[in-house]
Amino acid sequence: MPTLKGTFSYIKNFLKDRNVAAVAPSSRFLVRRVCKWIDFDRPAVIVEYGPGNGVFSEYIWERMHPESTLLLIESNSDFVKMLTQRAGDDPRVIVEEGRAEDVVDILRAHGLDGADYIVSGIPFSFLDEDARHALLARTRDVLSEEGKFLVYQNYNHLEEPLREHFSAVTKEYEPRNIPPTMFAYEAVK
Repeated sequence: MPTLKGTFSYIKNFLKDRNVAAVAPSSRFLVRRVCKWIDFDRPAVIVEYGPGNGVFSEYIWERMHPESTLLLIESNSDFVKMLTQRAGDDPRVIVEEGRAEDVVDILRAHGLDGADYIVSGIPFSFLDEDARHALLARTRDVLSEEGKFLVYQNYNHLEEPLREHFSAVTKEYEPRNIPPTMFAYEAVK
């Protein structure tokens, strides 16, 4: 869960990297709210877009099935180093420096056919409409049948686009976070 050192690291990267959208790591309340939609009792391929310093990642890899794979796709090199160190020698965790838009090629490069879950907190509001729809379509396409896209955002701007790309969307609100307006979505293929 977030530590003082982790929060300072987040603030530093927020100030120097315009793609870092949050000033602080996600709260444990938000992490639990989003991850409740993951079935940790079965093997799965779980992808996380933009894991930052790994608050969600750590929660997931501590609970995931021994035969699961966690693929972390992060564009910030400071966070990539931090994630690589935290993952240690766990063969179930793959840290890839890259962008969510390249998920198809990244999965293929690691011999993975698709994902059962994709978790994301990347700021979809930073993307123009075409890029947002392209990433949502690509995300849906790499998910297994009944796969889930679990996404959290500061604003409720993503509900309508999610409903255009996924067969079922559940939305919940988590007030115990910084900033305190966090929407969590479960979008099922």
